[in-house]
Amino acid sequence: MKVSYQWLQDFVNLDLSEVEVGGIAEALTRVGLAVEEVEELETDYIFDVEVTTNRPDCLNHLGIAREIAAHFGLQLKFPDFSPPPNGADQSTVLATSVTIENRTLCPRYAARVLSGLTIAESPGWLKARLEAVGQRPINNIVDITNYVLLEMGHPLHAFDYDKLKEHRIIVRVAEAGERLTTLDGVERELDSSMLVICDARGPVAMAGIMGGEESEISQDTHTLLLESAYFDSASVRKTAKNQGLRTEASFRFERGADPEIPVKALNRTCRLIQEIAGGVMAGPVIDEYPNPPARNSVQLRSPRITKVLGVEIDPEFVTNTLSRLEFVASQTEKNTWQVPSFRVDVGIEDDLVEEVARHYGYERIESTYPNAPSVGSFLATEGHDRLLTGTLEGLGFLEAFNYVFTNPSKETVFWTSGPSMTAISNPLSEEDTHLRVSLVPGLVEALRRNLNHGNKNVRLFELGKVFLPGTSDEGGGPQELWRLGLVATGAFYQPFWNTARDEFHFHHLKGIVEVLLDKLGREGKFQDVSDISFLHPGIAASVSVDGEMCGALGQLQPRLQDALKFLHPVFVAELLLEPLYRHPLPQPRYERLERLPSVQRDLSFIVDKEVEYAKMLSVVEELGIPDLRDIELIDLYQSPTLPQGKVSLAIRLTFASPEKTLTQEEVNRSTEEIASLLEKTFSTETRS
Repeated sequence: MKVSYQWLQDFVNLDLSEVEVGGIAEALTRVGLAVEEVEELETDYIFDVEVTTNRPDCLNHLGIAREIAAHFGLQLKFPDFSPPPNGADQSTVLATSVTIENRTLCPRYAARVLSGLTIAESPGWLKARLEAVGQRPINNIVDITNYVLLEMGHPLHAFDYDKLKEHRIIVRVAEAGERLTTLDGVERELDSSMLVICDARGPVAMAGIMGGEESEISQDTHTLLLESAYFDSASVRKTAKNQGLRTEASFRFERGADPEIPVKALNRTCRLIQEIAGGVMAGPVIDEYPNPPARNSVQLRSPRITKVLGVEIDPEFVTNTLSRLEFVASQTEKNTWQVPSFRVDVGIEDDLVEEVARHYGYERIESTYPNAPSVGSFLATEGHDRLLTGTLEGLGFLEAFNYVFTNPSKETVFWTSGPSMTAISNPLSEEDTHLRVSLVPGLVEALRRNLNHGNKNVRLFELGKVFLPGTSDEGGGPQELWRLGLVATGAFYQPFWNTARDEFHFHHLKGIVEVLLDKLGREGKFQDVSDISFLHPGIAASVSVDGEMCGALGQLQPRLQDALKFLHPVFVAELLLEPLYRHPLPQPRYERLERLPSVQRDLSFIVDKEVEYAKMLSVVEELGIPDLRDIELIDLYQSPTLPQGKVSLAIRLTFASPEKTLTQEEVNRSTEEIASLLEKTFSTETRS
């Protein structure tokens, strides 16, 4: 916004000197009204002031002068806001009326009729002031309304009284299909969301934005109806955006006008018109303002100022500063200030602290570190999360961070029927309308992007929340569950030139899950599953701990592989962390190295293909052989030479004792015991 130094002189006494101009520019910048440039004219200086969106009260010369007066301790002078008298007799009174049909969008509408005007060129001083701040003079009436806008910050509009049907004003929302040709010559289609100013025939102006062409002031105008109103900021903003029309009026109404200034601005404008264009007041001020809002009051305590700013401010300075900014001290409530109606940005105590700080000077407040009110602490699960993160990073995984927002179309691809999801009441975009119910879709999408960018060997994990719709018993809100998701494809390790490529497969993923469980001090049981829609029915397993289901893992379903155009198998896992985090992390234990040698025995046998190796392992462990240290599957053989429905397995048994070297007889006896148990339980046939 451009501000004239000469114009400011109308409101505050300043010495016109280059030094003083520089001091004012610096002062305005320090109080939050950054002066980007000072232009020197022949008899004036023009400040280019950046006014933030929360300070519409400074979009005018009076508002800027108020800040200067408060900062330098000067007296602020005001224009004459008193109403000019009516015409000499009743013969000069012209009939008019104002009806507000929508008081929500237009809480106040003031108007006055003036007659006997002469439309002409504005006097030199008026044109000079407008041109100095970048405004183009048009005629004396339009120039005066623009002048008051730049002086007081309140938009006004002048209608040709004789062009208004029945000489009356109706404020209402537009009807569907209504049209209005605005002053810029554009015919605009209106709808029921837009507030318009109408006469008895139809719309004559878009409220708070621009007037209509049919009722504009011309050289033949002798009588006008002057509008000074207060319109809802959201309504003006919405209409201006819809129409792609930004004006000086809408710019101010959108940011929040002063509901108490319309009559003052109307009186000021009428006085200037009478002085410059002649004429008389053809009737009293009409002021439709049925529900004036109560002024906001805010408490300001000295201890709060000291706590926020870190310095003690003289109470007299506080009182003087706020008074010059037109805050009024309450006579009944201690330490309470009534907020002026033009300060839409002040609502809480710290807002008043900021007012004091701006004029006290931030540069006078030393930088200090605040005293910490409490000691920070980690969440109870932080140790578990760090352990899993560190372990997975050591296994070659990178952490992914995906949005919790998604939409049903993305999730339905992974399930045969669309999952029940929680809708977001205020979605950020049309693509993100619901909360996710699984980590798998986001991780698979992240993997796909990596593959598309040429990363062939990808391993990602994510620790995050999923949101399952709640029940009426749970209050209806979504359940937030903490989960771990894994996804991997490509090579298990990067091969050398003379070694074969080892593709990542199911057992690699199963081994990784086993490592994670072991780090948490838990032991998992794996079972084949075929009913998880996004997993391959023959290469998938569920995992449970202490009999409680806590996740699943496997290869991505072939239909998803094809739909997402993956050239190599993709493996995924998702674990519920709440059951895994119930117990504290195991404490590291020191075990000395075995000082005595271990002994290994291999057992090879034929068994039914349907027998699960996990069950065989469980049965052997139940024997409780104290010297049995490890059981390892070392071979699985299938051949047409074997009986139908049979496979050959080879397991390696490792025996060791911390007390003595085991004899051949002891090892053989334990091996025979295991072989006998397997034969009895699973009808195995030992192979030589």
